[in-house]
Amino acid sequence: MPQISIQQLLQFNSSIDRLDIELLIAYIIKKTREFILSHLDFKISLLKYWQIKKLIKKRAHGIPLAYLTKHKEFFGWEFFVNKNVLIPRPETEILVEEVLKILKKDDVLIDIGTGSGCIPISIIKTFKHQEIKTFAIDSSKPALTVAHRNAKHYDVKIKFLHGNLLTPFIKTYPATAESRSLRDKLVITANLPYLTATQYQYEASIQAEPKIALVAENNGLGLYEELIQQMSGLKNKFSAFLEIDPRQNKEIKKIIRQYLPETKVKIKPDLAGLNRVVIIQN
Repeated sequence: MPQISIQQLLQFNSSIDRLDIELLIAYIIKKTREFILSHLDFKISLLKYWQIKKLIKKRAHGIPLAYLTKHKEFFGWEFFVNKNVLIPRPETEILVEEVLKILKKDDVLIDIGTGSGCIPISIIKTFKHQEIKTFAIDSSKPALTVAHRNAKHYDVKIKFLHGNLLTPFIKTYPATAESRSLRDKLVITANLPYLTATQYQYEASIQAEPKIALVAENNGLGLYEELIQQMSGLKNKFSAFLEIDPRQNKEIKKIIRQYLPETKVKIKPDLAGLNRVVIIQN
């Protein structure tokens, strides 16, 4: 069967970035990018050539690279992703870093809108007490399937719950005056949809990602307002870490003051200096 070299394949294509082509070749032939760069004369079968060409065509039409290669790195860990989950972003790593600064081994970790599970899994794998009690919640069953797969890959123990925001956790883990669970401090993380429909419509780079994981009502803060309202009913001490659009800084503070007037609030900027993570402590 005729074969083509990596060098020839790289020369034939200019419709997408060379880096993307290199990574797609590496994915199909099951080699590293370093191998691709150092073995330009390596011969690729015609079958694999057409598989690569098909992926290049999809990439040229805006399908994210992570969906084509089925993985994305986050906080130093590799995660399986598909079209049912939001692709992990570098700016979300700030949230993980902030949680690790305050997390204690007896805390209960709750990730809302877990998607691929990258936030709780990264926290658990990095935290020195890896047996921390952890819950991960999502309203999407296909997303929970992805998160469960990633948790199994990293051998971490997470209780996955299907439902709306904190509701399934409250039902599963009630804290009453007679309950031992009332003494547990909760650490809540959430990277919920925070874009408006207009932002989604005009941002070409995210059109292939699930709209349900990106867009919310009330200027993008509808789900966060509902979550904050739910948190106002918690009997436990808690710390919450919420990722936002930097432009929502003032508006989310108003919501927090409305439902949680006694809490402490601070905003942590990302590496670009933009307001990114809201930290709430009661």
